[in-house]
Amino acid sequence: MPTQKSRRFMFLLFGALYFIQGVIVSYQQNFFKPHMNAEGIDAGRIALVATLALVPFIVKAIFGLISDRINLLGFGHRVPYMVLGVVACSVSFFVAFFIDPSEHFGLVAAMVLIATFAMALFDTTADAYAIESMSGEDYGRVQSAMTGGRASGLIILSYVFGQLAQRFGFSIIFVVTSAILLLPLILLFQIKEPPQRPQAKRFEWSAFKVMGRPSYLLFGLFLALSWFLFEGIEGLVTFYMHDQLEATEAILGNYGTLKGIGMVLGALLLGLIVSRWRLRVAALLTLSLVTVGGLMFSRCTSCSVALGMGLVWGIVVGLQWSVYGALAMGITDQRIAASMFALFQMMANIGMAAGEGVFTSLTKWLDFTQIFVLLAAVNVLLIPLFLLVDKQLAAQRGKVQTVAAEA
Repeated sequence: MPTQKSRRFMFLLFGALYFIQGVIVSYQQNFFKPHMNAEGIDAGRIALVATLALVPFIVKAIFGLISDRINLLGFGHRVPYMVLGVVACSVSFFVAFFIDPSEHFGLVAAMVLIATFAMALFDTTADAYAIESMSGEDYGRVQSAMTGGRASGLIILSYVFGQLAQRFGFSIIFVVTSAILLLPLILLFQIKEPPQRPQAKRFEWSAFKVMGRPSYLLFGLFLALSWFLFEGIEGLVTFYMHDQLEATEAILGNYGTLKGIGMVLGALLLGLIVSRWRLRVAALLTLSLVTVGGLMFSRCTSCSVALGMGLVWGIVVGLQWSVYGALAMGITDQRIAASMFALFQMMANIGMAAGEGVFTSLTKWLDFTQIFVLLAAVNVLLIPLFLLVDKQLAAQRGKVQTVAAEA
């Protein structure tokens, strides 16, 4: 196990690592396309880069396998990979600052993609480090710190980047991002991993066999379905606001800000729930609120109402991102922590991608309000599925935590 630090230090570390993820996502989601468009780059090339940026998160299990198996230069299985990922991100953005996109778009695109791969690397190893270094009872709070940090970075830097771009041009975002990304190194350099991992946490190929058990397969199915239905709602909200409620770009921006604030509140709410009850309660609350959210959007008739709902829905989003991550952490075998958790995330990502595509396409045949009601109704069926999954995995969760305690 990595050298022990105070719980407050660890929460700060994971919050900081996910804060800089929010910084990167802020540029990629909000400014990359306008930046490249302003430089005269055609939509086809911009779309290609945006699509390629999804690849690192599809292959995260490969990063996880490397981290689980290889002690990097004798410095450990987690911390050096996090340092490498953070530094590579920072260097990529710094180099991009000196490249003219209108003349060398390929080089700028390469830097953005390298930064995305590096982010996926430190994200994967940070998740594994959290699983190994924190007790099971703190997994919910760790996910709260991660989700809250990511949402905070997205909210704060979206505003800051907007102001900077307006005054100095889009390229200034690269150098500012590069500097901010180095901040977690102050915390990472305070951690030293032991030269040898405990026997219970040493990589074994046989550990992957557990993923074939019916209980784990059922959990993977639950993750895919829950994200499929959730993303069906999440992916349609701004589309609905723009297409049916005639929301302006400014209104959509305000909605995004309110949702981001709600995400921070949702992450904090999870911390409060797990301090009083179990993650099981948080999961059931999340499932219920997704259904309520779908019904609320089906009755949304104006932009002002949608803005009011943005904060509430943000809380649901914060819970969704935090709760299922904490559940997956609790049943992850620490011999393959990075690989196994990345595989769970892959199931969630598959569900998200399918939900985005299926329900956006469904708007050709059904009204938005009908789709929201449909999603809300079907989501209710996930409650008994979750209760079954939770019951089957209870024994495995206890076994994983016992092994971790002994190690």
